Amino acid sequence: MGSEKRIETIFNGVPLIDLDQKATVRAAKRRDLGLKPDDFLVLGIGRLEAQKQPFVFLKVAKSLHEHFPNAKFLWVGDGKLDAKWDRWVAQEKLGGVISRVNWQTDVAPFLFAGDLLLHVAEFEGLPFAIAEAMSAGLPCAMTRNFAAEISLFSDENALFLDDAESLARQLKDPVVLSKVAAAGRQLVKNSLSVPAMVNGYERLYAEAMRR
Repeated sequence: MGSEKRIETIFNGVPLIDLDQKATVRAAKRRDLGLKPDDFLVLGIGRLEAQKQPFVFLKVAKSLHEHFPNAKFLWVGDGKLDAKWDRWVAQEKLGGVISRVNWQTDVAPFLFAGDLLLHVAEFEGLPFAIAEAMSAGLPCAMTRNFAAEISLFSDENALFLDDAESLARQLKDPVVLSKVAAAGRQLVKNSLSVPAMVNGYERLYAEAMRR
């Protein structure tokens, strides 16, 4: 707009999830999923399609479980790779460790039930799954290659898949997880919420009108 050549990024915004009922909803959903109190639930969310790299999720899950036996893994979503996913889990004899559910209209109860969102896609725009997970106070882990594409993510508000053993150590530290979760939720408040998105558009239009 105007004679200047410039690009400004306005990130997708998500509602800031109300945490008042988190403990109640978390307990109920974990019961539904058959989880024990000391189970550490790692979530994957997305279509079971190649772009989302669900088989990278499976391999990371297998490796993480070796270093962190309390970890359980749940993929929320379905797609063309359903049958192949199920065969892989059966062949690796990980049916008691890794599971999946079909696509959900309301993912918030799963975010409350989980202890980590594991995002393994190497490329895409800003995923709503990460923004919504952070909004729900859930710490997120991702690849550094993916994080490098979006300037918002850092060691303060995200965990990284450097290697399974290193990540497993962090997952066993509640202080680390709490700090990352709090920083992620603050990031949503500041930059990834619906009001932040609306304010960004309003500011650009106001500047254009002034010019």
